[in-house]
Formats: sequence, C-alpha cells, structure tokens
Amino acid sequence: MKVLRALIDIVKLPVRERVVAYRNIVSKMTNNPYFPAPYIPLADATSAINAFEAAIIASDDGSHIAKSIMHDKEAIADNVIRVYAQYVNQTSNGDETKLLSSGFNVSKGVPPLAKPILAVEHGLHSGELKFVTKAIYAAGVYIWQIYIGGIPTLESDWKTVEMTTSASYEMKGLQAGTLIAVRVAAITPSGTSEFCVPVVKLVN
Repeated sequence: MKVLRALIDIVKLPVRERVVAYRNIVSKMTNNPYFPAPYIPLADATSAINAFEAAIIASDDGSHIAKSIMHDKEAIADNVIRVYAQYVNQTSNGDETKLLSSGFNVSKGVPPLAKPILAVEHGLHSGELKFVTKAIYAAGVYIWQIYIGGIPTLESDWKTVEMTTSASYEMKGLQAGTLIAVRVAAITPSGTSEFCVPVVKLVN
C-alpha cells in the first residue's frame, strides 16, 4: 500500500519562486490545528525566509561576497522547509486533508518505510545512555543522531554520532544534567527511512 506524503520538490525552484513557496507554507502552517507544534517555531522560519529574500536582493549587484551570503541564507531556509516537511509527514501520517492544508505538494508515489521506534535508557553509570530501537526488517544500518540541549531549531544541527548494524547504541562520557535529543533512521534495501520522532533525555 502506498501513502500520501509531503514533498520537498520546491527546494529546486528558482530562488525568488522558492521564497514565495516557502512563505505560502509558513502561512498555511500558521494557526493550523493539524500542526500545532512544528520543530522550528514559525517566527524563526519567517526570519530565515526574510533573510533569504534580503540576501537574494542584495546579490543582484553581482558581488561574490553577496552571492556567498545569499547561498548561506538559502541553505538555512531550505533546511527549515525540509524540517517542516518531515514534521508534516510524521504528524499527518498520510492523511490527505492534513497534508493538503500544510502548503506542501503531495505525492502518492512513495511507498511507506517503517520508522524506527526509539527508547532511551540510562546506562549503568553516570553519564551513560543506551539508545534502543525496534529492529526494522532488512535494515542493514542504523543512523544515530544527537543534539545537546533539547530539540534543535535547524535540521543541520543534528550530529551523526554513529552508524551501527545493530538496533542499539550506547554513549558514554556525557555530562550529567545535560538534555540530549536522540533520533534514529534505518537504511534498508527500499531506501532510508525518515528519522523517528526525537526522544529527549536528561543525563544522570
């Protein structure tokens, strides 16, 4: 069975058209009861898009510095939209009404990949955490990512700490009292799954 999904095809649009498309998504997500808590606040997304648009205008003078700044702001805005697409897909669970309300283009052509279900446990000693996910059929590799300090605002802030062939991973040497966000994805013959919903744990 195939499921509906939000696409990120708009990141391939010309930059000025992309700004318009990104603003439409933020507008559609604002006060949307289906998506009450996006991973990146709408105000931060708007700021990133505004900065992107300002950098596009500034780059019209053709200077290398202005174009370099524009590409930096472009990457930030693109990451925001990728994070939003992931959030929309995870939250909507294929519901067409919810997906269409988000402002993203929708596709039926992507077969579902099972998302990992993650648990984070304290280790035997202070500063140790064990990450355990339900094994996914035919998964060859699990990708473990963390962020120190809660849920990050940018997709690029996630740090891959390990890739394992087993469905668990243990981290040591963490500072007690630190909030750590963890997520995992699985690589299977059908492709790479979405990262699971992050789990946040306070290190003992």
